[in-house]
Amino acid sequence: MATTIDLPTDFSESYLIFQKYPRFIVSSAAYGPALWGLRERLNRKKTLLFTENPDDVVIPVREIQKNAQGRFEISKRNLLSEEKLKDWLGDTYRRDPKNHAKFVGALATRPDPQCRFIALAPLEMTRDCLLRILTYHQVMPTYIDFLLVYGAEEEDRELRYNAFRTRTTFVNPEPGNIIPDLNRSGRQHEICYNLKAVAPKDPTKSQFVKNRWRIRQSAVYHRLDLGTGSALWIIADPREAVKKIVGEILPEGLVPRGFAFDSFPESFSSSLDTHLALAQWASDEWRWHLQSLEETIDNLTRPALLFDDSNSLQPRIRPRAVTRVQEYEDKVNEAVMVMESNIKIMKSLLSSYKTLIEDPDFPSAEVAACGKPLKRFSTRMAEFIYDLQTQVDRGMILSKIAKDRKNIVLQQAQMHTAARQERLADSMWQFAERGQKEAIAMRTVTIITLIYLPPTFVSTFFSTDVIKYQDNGEDQVYFSRNALNSFLYVTIPLWAITLLVVTFYYKWESWRREQRARGLLSHDPDVVEYWEKHSSSTTDTNDHAEPRSFAQHIFGKEPKPVP
Repeated sequence: MATTIDLPTDFSESYLIFQKYPRFIVSSAAYGPALWGLRERLNRKKTLLFTENPDDVVIPVREIQKNAQGRFEISKRNLLSEEKLKDWLGDTYRRDPKNHAKFVGALATRPDPQCRFIALAPLEMTRDCLLRILTYHQVMPTYIDFLLVYGAEEEDRELRYNAFRTRTTFVNPEPGNIIPDLNRSGRQHEICYNLKAVAPKDPTKSQFVKNRWRIRQSAVYHRLDLGTGSALWIIADPREAVKKIVGEILPEGLVPRGFAFDSFPESFSSSLDTHLALAQWASDEWRWHLQSLEETIDNLTRPALLFDDSNSLQPRIRPRAVTRVQEYEDKVNEAVMVMESNIKIMKSLLSSYKTLIEDPDFPSAEVAACGKPLKRFSTRMAEFIYDLQTQVDRGMILSKIAKDRKNIVLQQAQMHTAARQERLADSMWQFAERGQKEAIAMRTVTIITLIYLPPTFVSTFFSTDVIKYQDNGEDQVYFSRNALNSFLYVTIPLWAITLLVVTFYYKWESWRREQRARGLLSHDPDVVEYWEKHSSSTTDTNDHAEPRSFAQHIFGKEPKPVP
């Protein structure tokens, strides 16, 4: 049966206006004017972070608390609406249906479990759902900066964001955070950080394809109550990879061996084990990602390393290969950057807990009990850091190799381009030589024709019966219209026939020139680009097109491509 919990006034006032988070949280004085900037940034990204459809709300939660037999048990559920979220939190505060000016119920009716996990996924909750969760648990406002990663238009650019925030309250906690009925002592250790992991986009594919591997990141918030040992985890993880990991280490049912929450040292140890599970997720697949990049770069640059001018079957090195090598070099540098950021986060996480234990306000009776799990945590975290550093060194070497090979590819491409230009110049010289000879011949014929054409036409015309000279002593000239008409009747068709013959001859010579050019192109494929650019023919000159017949050339038709 739900019972009313006595809440501090500061907490009640903050929770009643949860839509204004983080401006009026209980510990707002510790953050000052920065809260306005956080709220403004959250509002700017609300269309990319939240759904406006209440039916799309899905909030997976997992809790650890004692059952009727006094044993800790793990339960999970999905909250599919804001009303379900309120009921899950124990918030029964609603307007009185009989009098809308009054409210009935209580803001809190159930204490916090010993451990609680909340999974956040952008676009699967409304803005009010998120602000209600953050306000009810009084989450440190800087967690908003971690959530804004998922509000970026290009999430890949946000891979460069790397941050670690912590806040510890040992003594003099804010009165609004001291809620014994909610299992909150106000003395707490809070941590915000982000970790990044790499995973195949499609693990079922065996071949290496472009952009197969993708880097994903999660934003983690953890609070450990230093008085009661209760723990809260809020993890933003759109691909649910971390949610799956938590489900594997803490499956539904009785708490597995290795996790315990009966005392503060046990809760402390369980929190460290959860951090280790997240660190392992962030360090597992980098070895295989770098191996994939190594193979891809090697395949792209191998033709350049084996380049042999004397081998006619040597594959061509295209300029595009340079940009592709640069693309994968950037991926290597990106992987190195992300792994280095994970190393910094892990070191900061380890340092945070060491500082916590060494703090003079930490309960001296629990230092020894917490020191053993911390030592184990330090050893395991050092292993993850070492593994990541090894992959960072490997990535830096691979980046240098990619850079050197890119220079080799660029040099080979330049050499190949120079050779192509030389062959192209030779081929164009042959075309120019033939054209020059034909031009000389045509100019000679034209000059001779121009010299003889006027007298030939005059002598021919005056030898007809159109105009006749009679030497009968009077030097008379006779003009015959019938003879002129007969001359035109015969001449005009001959002109038409002559034009057809000339056109036919021109087409014939053009077709022959095309065939000769095609034969030259078959021996020197580097001339193809120049031919397609400068030739008036639209015929495809690649190896998959049939040559045009003379009939197709006359009617301007293209041959059907060979299937």
